[in-house]
Amino acid sequence: MLVWSGWGIMVVVFVAIGLLVTFGAADALVQFLPYGPAQSAGMLIGGLLATSGIYLFARWREQGEGRTLVDQATGERIEVRPSAGSLFFIPTRFWTWIVLALTVGIAVLSFNSTPLYEG
Repeated sequence: MLVWSGWGIMVVVFVAIGLLVTFGAADALVQFLPYGPAQSAGMLIGGLLATSGIYLFARWREQGEGRTLVDQATGERIEVRPSAGSLFFIPTRFWTWIVLALTVGIAVLSFNSTPLYEG
């Protein structure tokens, strides 16, 4: 059984890209800021990039006209719209807010962090 449906796997791709940007930005910012704030700023930069990527991707995949289906027995009309898929049974569009909350939480927690080694 897959843990994603449709294009939901793209959430993992955007988060991986965000993490790469996080590490690069944090390494660049540590020249100008103390270690903890540099890590927090790097996390915010990478996390906001991942969040905006997920949001824009989900909006792009979910745009378009829906199809209207009619139940023959009751005459009830149901509109089915395109979907961007899901990851861990959570629709892709909701991952925008999950990743944003994790980004802010981790950035706040890492603000007072210290390096594991000096070197």
